[in-house]
Amino acid sequence: MKIISIIVLLATVAGLTACKRKKNEANINALPLVRIVHPSISKLNDTLAASGMITTVDRSDLSFQTGGTVEQVYVKEGDFVHKGQLLARLNTAELTAQLQQSDLKIAQYQRDIGRFRTLIKDSLVTREQLQNTQTAMATAQAQRNAIAYSLSQTSIYASSSGIILKKMVTSGEYKSSGAVVFTLGSNDHDQHWVFKISVTDKDRIRLKPDQQTQISLDALPGKTFKGTIYRMAAVPDVTTLTYDCFIYFDPGKQPVVYGLSGKVILPQTTDAAYTTLPLETVSGITADSGIVYLVSAQSIVSRHRIGFSQINQDKVVLSSPLPESCAVIIAGKNKIEPGQKVKIYNSAL
Repeated sequence: MKIISIIVLLATVAGLTACKRKKNEANINALPLVRIVHPSISKLNDTLAASGMITTVDRSDLSFQTGGTVEQVYVKEGDFVHKGQLLARLNTAELTAQLQQSDLKIAQYQRDIGRFRTLIKDSLVTREQLQNTQTAMATAQAQRNAIAYSLSQTSIYASSSGIILKKMVTSGEYKSSGAVVFTLGSNDHDQHWVFKISVTDKDRIRLKPDQQTQISLDALPGKTFKGTIYRMAAVPDVTTLTYDCFIYFDPGKQPVVYGLSGKVILPQTTDAAYTTLPLETVSGITADSGIVYLVSAQSIVSRHRIGFSQINQDKVVLSSPLPESCAVIIAGKNKIEPGQKVKIYNSAL
């Protein structure tokens, strides 16, 4: 009987121990599961991407300085022209005839002046007649000079090497003085192909002349071109408040034309080291701060507001660094409260 009582007592103790163990395991399993990371300190490898299009740096409107009928147009829209190249000319028949008439009139006045100087000695003409003839000849010479100048302005030449962006004239059309005939787009140093982007003030100060870029065009998927920054605006656009940046490139034998749109990729690397966290660790983000949840060595959660200077792709750059050994919750933070104990189910990333 005594042996039976001992057996029953041992069974009871074993049962209670097993129940307690299961209860402790249940309590542990009931803890919220979280995944953590540690802050990292490194240089930023940033990539600036900006949309733009193939264009020209400068544009100039070309016109005839005298009116007349257009006799010949030598270029069309999209043509690349060289500085000094003849683009169009007027019919010069009328001006040429006027110039010839002026020459004949001046010759007549010269003859009259010579004759009057001889006759005035015999008092056959008055000095006033001689002076009036001299004045008339000076006026005729001035008129001839004006006609000769107009005749020299009957042709339009390219003021620089570039592309004909617009042609607003056809042969046989009358064009008045100063009316725009061509719009010429030109680039510095006779660069043929230029890609233009507009960037913010923060990106503008990060760009440098001769910086290498990659250009992709929407019309040529899968093709990329190496480009070089060679000109950047020092003053922002008054409307958009962005800065124009010009990049020259060589498309090789690819069929590119002006006006094609695309994207520029500019790799950026900073020399300074920054403390960063994955963007997923931060919640309640405002303009320059956010909330993170830290886990202590005892697996207790605490809530902290951190400041950051920028969001770089999928990372937050902290303005006030956290200790590298600090554990920050990246997954599971939506189900926890400050002061709560949690279970970490990963090693820090």
